[in-house]
Amino acid sequence: MQEIEVKILEIDVPQVKDRLTELGTEKTFAGEVFAVSLDQDNKLKAQGSFIRLRKVGDKIELCFKGPKEDSEFKIREEVQVNTDDFTATLAIFNKLGFSKIDETVKQRESYKLGEIKFEIDTYPGLPPFLEIEAPSKEEVQKYVEKLGFTMEQATNMSGKDVIRHYQDRKNINQ
Repeated sequence: MQEIEVKILEIDVPQVKDRLTELGTEKTFAGEVFAVSLDQDNKLKAQGSFIRLRKVGDKIELCFKGPKEDSEFKIREEVQVNTDDFTATLAIFNKLGFSKIDETVKQRESYKLGEIKFEIDTYPGLPPFLEIEAPSKEEVQKYVEKLGFTMEQATNMSGKDVIRHYQDRKNINQ
């Protein structure tokens, strides 16, 4: 499956929630997301790919993320399955020679409207951002605009890119 999305940084959360309500979205999740990225001797990283194991509330997801396409949208192959045991799944990958290359925790609120997904994410100590994911670039752009934003405000950053962006900005201001 292909993932097509953008992020809008430094959002006004109450305003975005009001707009999501006006659109008729359904809230599907609110809580902590804990994620571990895995690689085997940086083989996946060299290809621009990675494996992610994460807890989204009580749900456990295992996901392969392919390389990002060069675009104003974040577009990449994504193959995901659910598992019922985070520790055992991680142990299997460790036995296969994979090791943890990154670990993140964030707060998330998820909303859905048909096939369109909206996620309000906040990493500790960083401003909140909105992620809009849809089956096509046109639909992503449509909902960016319906929420009162422009594509100029959108970015194709990954979650790790967002963290680095704010760390770099913090280092410049010190």
